Amino acid sequence: MKIDPTRLHQISGAERIPGRSIEPVSEVTGAEAARPVAGPDQVALSQRAEEVKAARAALAEVPEVRHERVAELKAQVEAGEYKVDPNKVAERILNPRT
Repeated sequence: MKIDPTRLHQISGAERIPGRSIEPVSEVTGAEAARPVAGPDQVALSQRAEEVKAARAALAEVPEVRHERVAELKAQVEAGEYKVDPNKVAERILNPRT
């Protein structure tokens, strides 16, 4: 079966599908049609969304590299004073959010 796109407006679902009854979509009338359209669309954010927005803004202000901390650790390594606690490393690996 070939569908002619120029004649789609003539196809009615109830007439073309045997054994099925499809109600045609009615146009909006009466009180619904007389209802005025409201002003421009509006969005209201939840308190949680506002908190996330503020957190993202604060995070955007934090530099990716803390140069002072890098210099401090570099100085400790060069002086031989930097010590790694293996228990602390293991704890962070197992519980990264602590």
